[in-house]
Amino acid sequence: MPSHRRKSAVHRPRYWVRRPAVAQGTFKTLHARSKEELAALLVELAATHPEVETRLVRGALAADPPRLAAQFRQRLQTWRRSRRFLMRSAAGTFGRELESWLDEIERELLPLDPARAHKLAEAFVCSDERFFEQADDSDAAIGDAIRAGCRLWLLAAKAQPDRLAADWIERVYALANADEYGAREALLRHADMLFDAPALRVLAGRFEEDLDRALRPRGKGEHPSHAVFKAAAAISLIADALRDPDLSTKATLRYSPNPNPLQKEHFAERYIRFGRPGEALAWLEGDWGRHEEQRERLLAEAYAAVGDTVRLQSVLGALFERTGSPDDFEAWHAILDPADRAGAVAEARERARSIDDPITGAQLLLALKDDRAAEALLVARHASLRGEQYYRLVPLAKTLERNGRLLGAVICYRALLVAILVRAYARAYGHAAKYLVVLRRLDPPVGDYRPLPTHEAFEASLRNTHARKVSFCNRTGS
Repeated sequence: MPSHRRKSAVHRPRYWVRRPAVAQGTFKTLHARSKEELAALLVELAATHPEVETRLVRGALAADPPRLAAQFRQRLQTWRRSRRFLMRSAAGTFGRELESWLDEIERELLPLDPARAHKLAEAFVCSDERFFEQADDSDAAIGDAIRAGCRLWLLAAKAQPDRLAADWIERVYALANADEYGAREALLRHADMLFDAPALRVLAGRFEEDLDRALRPRGKGEHPSHAVFKAAAAISLIADALRDPDLSTKATLRYSPNPNPLQKEHFAERYIRFGRPGEALAWLEGDWGRHEEQRERLLAEAYAAVGDTVRLQSVLGALFERTGSPDDFEAWHAILDPADRAGAVAEARERARSIDDPITGAQLLLALKDDRAAEALLVARHASLRGEQYYRLVPLAKTLERNGRLLGAVICYRALLVAILVRAYARAYGHAAKYLVVLRRLDPPVGDYRPLPTHEAFEASLRNTHARKVSFCNRTGS
């Protein structure tokens, strides 16, 4: 199965190239120069920068949209004819190249000739199979480009006011129905760029007809077919464009009258997102088993939105009891009455000491402004520290070091370093070497390591245990 099919349905933002800022003084200098001087400068740049030359050639075609469109189409055909398979890193570059091409069409051709820009956008969207099958799109760069192409399709269609909405509805319906890879969903998710509310409901009606047909052959107890899920997903995307959660809820209930926790989560999230939190509460009743934390978080959002402070305090307290995280504590603590906050702090201190994960416990104590207790907890439970959780340990180590709790920082850096070497994760040996440099720097000011081994003993143990990891040893001079 192609990797892009495994991607989450959550919309990813369009990739934008970050362009370097140009100083205001530079603009003033350029404005002061003559046309001849600027033309000479552009010719000079074009001689050494192919992209500048290409841009100048296209600029010369501004009065000839057919030739400009032909140049864009030629690049598309070159990509489509390619038989070279792109590995993951190359696929990311290719995806960004595709998006740059779309940007150029939107900037240069769309204002001149929306119809030709639209034909290019449609040809691009219909090339999705070719693009996906010739690359490892694990990072979804090509998927993002197809979504960007769908948005250009909608923009170019909108720029042709003489076309009937009914024609566009049928074309969007056909393109979405022919989607085999999930990237054309942007045609429905952003359909409000082209259609008003009545037209969106007509479009939704086309997929409701598909849902009707797909449900008719079902026998009692038979699982829904792929056609059922495809039609319902399309209706849900249009419901988001309409900001109408009822539309998607009703579509799901037609094939799943007893919704599971994941479906209830989607219902509630939409009602909250579209400003109807009171209606979300009906889908947040009961126990969701292993999904209970998601239910409680949505409940907290809903209670906050409707202003039910009493129930919000209860839910936030339950969330903190469940996770012990500093973020959950701070959210709970902030909503409590002032008289109850001291008791919450005492409860949090006890929770930090008893929680299974010492990283979370130390983070919680830091949130309580008790650096000493955070360091003592790490010292007492250093053997159970999970060094592979670098995304949590690195910030923790830096905070402890910044606050002068150097022994606690040493414990974090040691755990990070050992975890890399134990896994023999060669790609991270550069990070391991940096951690060792930090440990060497912290050694003199730490002084007393008790009850931990000294830095000298720790480094000797590294040499004895990991002597065969030559790549790491070469980086550290060990």
